[in-house]
Amino acid sequence: MADFLPEYRYLPWKGGYRPMFRLFTSDRWKLVRKDGEPVSCNTASQALAEAKECVRRILNPEIRAETADTDPAIPDFLDSDEWRRERAARTAEEQQEAFGTIFVRSKPVTIEYVKRRARV
Repeated sequence: MADFLPEYRYLPWKGGYRPMFRLFTSDRWKLVRKDGEPVSCNTASQALAEAKECVRRILNPEIRAETADTDPAIPDFLDSDEWRRERAARTAEEQQEAFGTIFVRSKPVTIEYVKRRARV
């Protein structure tokens, strides 16, 4: 089992120091990198500070958020009342085509269409 225990170290390199870190005791040491290149520091204390800052960035990433519209427009196809009316009309049509009658509460009902005259 790997124990979480961040450690910091520096590596002497060409007259300077390269910061290193590891997050778990079982991990290998990793060089601190910026833009894909290892970072070089002038002093050992700068290298340790850079390693700590790198671990801090890994453990506490910058949080970014986006705001959405507070009142999104409801599309027409989400109108529940209209959808229920259309569904009832569709089922009535399907029942009439299949059985020649419409069933309301499990009882057959015949529909008669009567022309209405306009009154003056």
